[in-house]
Amino acid sequence: MKKIYLNLLFCLLPVLAFSQNNLRPGAYYQDMLFYNPASLPLMGEQGNRLLVNSRSKLVNENQPVWENNFALFANYLKFNEEDNTFFQIGYVYDPYSFFSRNTLNFGYGKRFELGDHSSITFGGNVNLHSDFINWSNLQLPNNESGRSMRLSPDLGLGTQFQWKKLRLGASLNNMIGISQNLEDEELIKTQSVVVINASYDFKIRENITLAPYLLFYQELRSEIDIGLFMSFNDKFNASYLFRVFELRSIFTLESKVLEGLSIGAAYDTSPLFPDNNLDIFVRYFY
Repeated sequence: MKKIYLNLLFCLLPVLAFSQNNLRPGAYYQDMLFYNPASLPLMGEQGNRLLVNSRSKLVNENQPVWENNFALFANYLKFNEEDNTFFQIGYVYDPYSFFSRNTLNFGYGKRFELGDHSSITFGGNVNLHSDFINWSNLQLPNNESGRSMRLSPDLGLGTQFQWKKLRLGASLNNMIGISQNLEDEELIKTQSVVVINASYDFKIRENITLAPYLLFYQELRSEIDIGLFMSFNDKFNASYLFRVFELRSIFTLESKVLEGLSIGAAYDTSPLFPDNNLDIFVRYFY
């Protein structure tokens, strides 16, 4: 069955090569802002958060799949407690076989208190996608040479509702979905993404939190993530996530090493796909 599945995947590669997937970090429960521009991380008494995440794709030799092996994203978040508003700015670097995507995004949001135990947050992003194309790596016939840049501005919107320890969120990213064409043929397509997430925090004693969570992700196809997150004394976090249709397991560990500073890693693997992925991330609150 695995061999049949992989043979089908290799047959689809020439088609999928021109429909890139958006970057999907493996560690996201404790910081969902990348997926939903209205989903604030737990800030405590701090008003600023800086996040840097590197993602490396590990593929066995003689498996000519996914030439991009390193991606990076960074994000700065500023939360104003007086009026419950926040501002964020981020950068994403994600390379592909014949082009690399560099994205700047600027976001703003506001949280509205609905009572003592509930709130709703709205947020939005402006995304500036810049695709740097190396024409010598493009296998289709063309009259271009050297390198060139294509711009694809886009928008994202999200909302998150919270009641006590229950969180429900939804977002639509890359709402416009601009295509870049070559001689009237679609060359690069910015894929729109729909995300729906739900979680509930259970307090076990005074120092342990357990949170089952669910995420629905719709891009080129649908995917469902089912996970369990654990936090001990807010100093050590661990989670296991199962990506259902890929049969992909994602393991995440994060530890606070200094006041406000934590370092973590996420590793994923699947028996159906030849690629494994390693995320290393740093979060700093001040």
